[in-house]
Amino acid sequence: MERERRIEEIIQFIDENRESYASLAVCRRALERGLEAVDNHTIKRLEDRLQTVPEDEIAAYYYIIK
Repeated sequence: MERERRIEEIIQFIDENRESYASLAVCRRALERGLEAVDNHTIKRLEDRLQTVPEDEIAAYYYIIK
C-alpha cells in the first residue's frame, strides 16, 4: 500500500511540475539520461516503469520530489 501511494505521489508531482528539475531528474534516472522534456508519453512510460523497479528506487524518486 505504501509503495502504491508513493508511486501515485511521484506521478502526480511530475504531472503537475513537468518543467521542474526534480521531475526531469526522476524521469532521466528511471527512463533515459538524454531526456529533454516531460510530456504525456513520458509520464505514461514512467508510470509503467515504476511498477517494476525495486523499492529502494521508489524511495529515491520519492526523496527527489519531496
